Amino acid sequence: MRGVVLGVAVVAAACGPTAFVPPPPSPQRVYRMSEVDERPEIVLTPPLRYPAGGRDGVVVVRVVIDSAGNPEPASAVVVQGSDSTLIAAARTLVMQTLFRPGRVRGRVVQALIEVPVEFSAASVPSVTLHIAGDVYRETEVQERPQLTSGPPLTYPAPLLLSRISGRVVVEAVIDTSGRVEDGTMRVIESSDARFNQAAKDYVRAARFRPARIAGRAVRVRLDMPIEFKLPTRN
Repeated sequence: MRGVVLGVAVVAAACGPTAFVPPPPSPQRVYRMSEVDERPEIVLTPPLRYPAGGRDGVVVVRVVIDSAGNPEPASAVVVQGSDSTLIAAARTLVMQTLFRPGRVRGRVVQALIEVPVEFSAASVPSVTLHIAGDVYRETEVQERPQLTSGPPLTYPAPLLLSRISGRVVVEAVIDTSGRVEDGTMRVIESSDARFNQAAKDYVRAARFRPARIAGRAVRVRLDMPIEFKLPTRN
């Protein structure tokens, strides 16, 4: 009888608590952008032509992108815009755009997005569209971000005394006001990890002229090299 009790105890200890496994994402549910692991992306757009009779302006279309990357026509709602010509052109453009679908835990899902479509006859191109909240690469923007001001660069004292120079490359997202977005900074290259914090402090406090596409400020992912150079001796 004693042996049976001990055997049960060993089995229970060996099994332990069962790890929680979340259920797979639902193919019927429409996910918000904050809920997906991989956001939808624009893959292919139709020809972007400025509509005859239209006035410059912005139209924002809210639409569900299905798991194949197609906009669902019945879900499309114009949430910003008053010019009927621009609204009709914007809806047509969005409906004819192909997207890479959003993903949750590696599986494609339906996602609700907002697509601002901007019309500016004097710009090149005269029509642009993007997914609200998109972060662009530097090569994708027409005007790259430019540093306008920064704090004094603090040289770590032990490294300065040891006459060690260095270089750190910090990646960060610059928002439409020219500031670094919280939580987006990371060191992607460093000659000495002891320089990293000083480099990040500098980038966090720096101010930029924001990147632009067709005159519109956009968020951009920037790689910023920070050089720690020893003062020259006279």
